[in-house]
Amino acid sequence: MKPQIQIQTKTQISVKRRLSCALIPILMLILSSVRASPVPQTEVSIVEGPKSLVTAKEQSSLALPCVYQVDAVHLRSKSVTLRWRKDNKTLRQVELGLLGSTTREPQLESMVREDARLTLNRETGSLRFASVLASDAGQYQCELLIEGRSVISSNTGTLEVIEQLKFMPQPTSKNLELGSVSKVHCKAQGTPLPQVKWMRETQLQLPENVTDQNGTLVFRGVSNEQRGQYTCFASNSQGQISATVSINVVVAPRFTVPPAAPGEVAEGGVAVMHCQATGEPRPTIRWDKDLEYLNENNTDTARFHMLENGTLEIHNVQPEDEGRYGCTIGSSAGLKREDVLLVVRSNKSASNSIITRIIIVIICLAFLYFILVLGLKLWYRYRRHMGKVQLEDATHAAVDADGDADGDGDGHEHAEHEPCLTEANSSKNLKSKLRESTILEQESSQVADDIV
Repeated sequence: MKPQIQIQTKTQISVKRRLSCALIPILMLILSSVRASPVPQTEVSIVEGPKSLVTAKEQSSLALPCVYQVDAVHLRSKSVTLRWRKDNKTLRQVELGLLGSTTREPQLESMVREDARLTLNRETGSLRFASVLASDAGQYQCELLIEGRSVISSNTGTLEVIEQLKFMPQPTSKNLELGSVSKVHCKAQGTPLPQVKWMRETQLQLPENVTDQNGTLVFRGVSNEQRGQYTCFASNSQGQISATVSINVVVAPRFTVPPAAPGEVAEGGVAVMHCQATGEPRPTIRWDKDLEYLNENNTDTARFHMLENGTLEIHNVQPEDEGRYGCTIGSSAGLKREDVLLVVRSNKSASNSIITRIIIVIICLAFLYFILVLGLKLWYRYRRHMGKVQLEDATHAAVDADGDADGDGDGHEHAEHEPCLTEANSSKNLKSKLRESTILEQESSQVADDIV
């Protein structure tokens, strides 16, 4: 019996070994397939996003939900970012994962400017508005950004803001110039769009020549009768608001005596510049020097005097007082300014001026003297030329007379002696004239040289 039992035991052991060798590869294959299987996509998701349509009143608080699920494995091993977008622009974002990564999706969008009213709750993912404004209206969406995976986005929600009834801008009081055409605007905003109208003294009808054109008061030919209080009313389903303004009629300031330049004032003298104006209300008058208003701090009160009628007096004028002086008249109806130039003639400049004048006179006299000398030389040259011409004419006449006398010598013996006598006399006359002309020329030349 014992040998049989040993044979059975050995057989069982060999079978078990064969079975274990066959099961090991199968178990290895199962384990490898389990390890290679991907993480289920349901582990990262946005469970709830903003509603498709959200309505909020202006200046009220609001929270837009974004409930998300991210498993602990992603939070420990990957970069996870939660962000909110408005109208496809990044509004707020926060890191959820424990690890940061430099390879995550690049941020190409421009961030909306910082606003303390907006906060993003890291735990719940909600976007909170401390006070809703009309500019907050738009399309909102929350997103999860995980390293190595595509963006997970929620549905898009539209925020509509019920704008509060208000004036934009607030109407203000105005001064209208007498006889002009003027306008006073009143604009209101709200949901729904409000109706706007004007009344006088809250209940009275508008005066003549004043009309209400879609919330704009138009004054044609402004008159004193149109002064008073005017009220603008704006109303819609939210209620009614009002704003009261004062309309005042004014006359723009104008110069009755505009400032005039005093001309050149001698050093140590007195400069007087007048300036008078009229208008409603009565305009003020102020003087400035080189665009800097004159006051007690920048002027010598002992020399500068500003009279009640607007006249500016400067006593004991100094060279540094030279410059441009401006007179400005102004009131609630407007401003006007004109300026004049004050020139100070110093004592040194006066002496220099006299010397300059003397030099100019001397130069003028020297020029006249030169002209006189030049004229005399030209005159004497002309006289000399004319003397030569006369001498040549006389010589030709004497030669002609000698020829005539030779032709008549045979027939007239008595006349034969007279031409000879005439010829001798004419030769003497020619020589005398030639001598006189030569002497005259020499004298004239000498006189001209003496003058030069």
